[in-house]
Amino acid sequence: MIIGTPLWQPGEIPAGLIEALKNSRCPLILTHIYPDGDALGSAVSIHRTLEKLGAAPNTFLTHPVPEKLSFIDHDRVAEVLDGEPTAKQIEVAHNADLIVVVDTSEPDRLGHMRQVVEGCDAPRICIDHHLDSVVDFFDQIWCEPGSPSTGNLVLEVIQSLGFELTQSTAESLFVAIATDTGWFRYSNSGSVAYRYAATLVESGVDPEPIFQRIFQSFSLQRTLLLGDLLAAIQAPEENRIVYSVLTEPMRRKRGVGLEDLDGFVDSLGQISGCEIVFLVVEVAPGRYKVSLRSRGGFSVHRIAAHFDGGGHAKAAGCRLEGTEQQVLEKLLGQCRRTLDAGTRSAGTQ
Repeated sequence: MIIGTPLWQPGEIPAGLIEALKNSRCPLILTHIYPDGDALGSAVSIHRTLEKLGAAPNTFLTHPVPEKLSFIDHDRVAEVLDGEPTAKQIEVAHNADLIVVVDTSEPDRLGHMRQVVEGCDAPRICIDHHLDSVVDFFDQIWCEPGSPSTGNLVLEVIQSLGFELTQSTAESLFVAIATDTGWFRYSNSGSVAYRYAATLVESGVDPEPIFQRIFQSFSLQRTLLLGDLLAAIQAPEENRIVYSVLTEPMRRKRGVGLEDLDGFVDSLGQISGCEIVFLVVEVAPGRYKVSLRSRGGFSVHRIAAHFDGGGHAKAAGCRLEGTEQQVLEKLLGQCRRTLDAGTRSAGTQ
């Protein structure tokens, strides 16, 4: 299947997943490290839905979300871990009667919560749209890799449970879909994403102030840091590969947190002729977070998977250790091999 050609339609939600949500009274909701709009929007929407079912849910985030996205947690239900989970947070997890994971089906992406979850007796369910499903980790999983986002899957679940959307939940899910499709620009959107968006707008969502808040309300320091990043851009292979490196000293100079780098990699992909784009971010000495984007028909998921990462055909990521030069050599080597092979993606984002 060529990227962007077919229209995805949702498969059937596992009956056991719906029953697990209905029967839970003290669920724990989790998502992936460095949560984005889809992760947060999906998590808080499930939280509110379970409250409607009479449950007392807890939602834990392993890292803060970008400030520009915090507004979609209208009720401030998500609790952010400060590094390793505290004794109280571990107790909450062990007292949960259901573990609900959204927007990742890869256990390692639970970060500091993975070991805690593995020590819990509660069943685990998952709602996700990534290609890297670890099915055996969950008792029930609904993973649709062709879906525009996890947010629209959560919308399907809410509707299956028989609830009408509140405006706050509609807004959270709109942000989930809009951010994961690049405001409906990416190839994973299509008419399906627009139909979900229309449903949410009909429920009271006003897209214009959301767009302003997410895409046009950056701090001066973040904007200056983006300028530093663009000034360091490299474009080998006749611009077919475009990349830049964001070092810890660069970030400290501008006083910008890791959670506020969302969207930086997309700013690199504006050069004509580029096909593979990546951003390398130093998160600690010798440790790097890599974000990859495809601007052509090549799957960056395959590149990320080579380094035990994951994601989608058009957007993926991984983590690497070593010196900056070693990391760049590994990434550039794999990107060049991908281009040389001439293998176009057979998946969807």
